Formats: sequence, structure tokens, C-alpha cells
Amino acid sequence: MPDRNTCVLTYSSTEDTCEAIRKLQQENFDLAHVSIVGIYSNIKNDCLTDEAESIDKLSPLFSAKKSFLIEGLGSVRTTGKISQLIVEEQNKIDIHRFSKLGMAFSIMGIPEQSIHQYESAIKAGKILLIVNSTRNEVELSCKILHNELHQATVHLA
Repeated sequence: MPDRNTCVLTYSSTEDTCEAIRKLQQENFDLAHVSIVGIYSNIKNDCLTDEAESIDKLSPLFSAKKSFLIEGLGSVRTTGKISQLIVEEQNKIDIHRFSKLGMAFSIMGIPEQSIHQYESAIKAGKILLIVNSTRNEVELSCKILHNELHQATVHLA
């Protein structure tokens, strides 16, 4: 089971999301703790990293990359730890309470009210960057990424 400490940031574009990833990379943050979630059609392939690779080619930096059909949301692309959680925990999902994605959020320590908020943001075309790790790592990621344009929401166990 993963740590139940999470920092969530919401972005309007792939470019903004990739800029956040670049900031984490510049600070030598371990990207194994990072997940990205968004509607498949809203995650573009033209975002370049410092190594001039598209977001689809970031898979060596993340533990997994998947696409899921999520009831009520449509085709959702995930990368990172959350992809693995959705696959591993899908047989345990209480379909009346959470979607596959909502169950993964819950396992990461995100409270129910926030789960609905994040699913609504995804449905509205937003992209979530999620850091799920120890308290110190989550706080560090928020310090790196929080600014006047992007609010970081922290959920600590």
C-alpha cells in the first residue's frame, strides 16, 4: 500500500503540467512518486522535456502509463503510481462509492469530498499532477510547485 500523503495540483494544459515536471527534475525530485491524470484527448504529445522527449516518452521516469475507460469521465490517461494502483486494486472497487480512479485516489489518502472535486476537474478538461509519498517528499514537492498561478492541495495521513 502506498503512502497516504498526497499533494495535488491542477493544470489547464499539458504545457503547464510539463513545466511542473521540469521544475521537479531541476530539483532532482524522484519522479517515481509523481502521477499525472487527465482526459486522454487533453494530454498532448508535443510537450518537450529537457531531453526533448514528448510526454508519451516520459515512461522511463514513471512507473507506468495507461489509458482507462472510466464511467462518467470517459477515456482517461494516467501515468505513474496511480496507474499501478488502478490495475492492482480494480477487483476491490466498490462501484457504488467510487470509480476506478476514485478508488486509487482514496488509497493515496485523498478524502471523499476531494475525490469528487478532482474527478469533476478531470471531466472539465483539467490535468492533475499528483505526488504520493512520505510527508517530507510531499511537502517538498508542494514547496517546489506552489506559486501564485497553481495552488497545491496537500492531504496528509
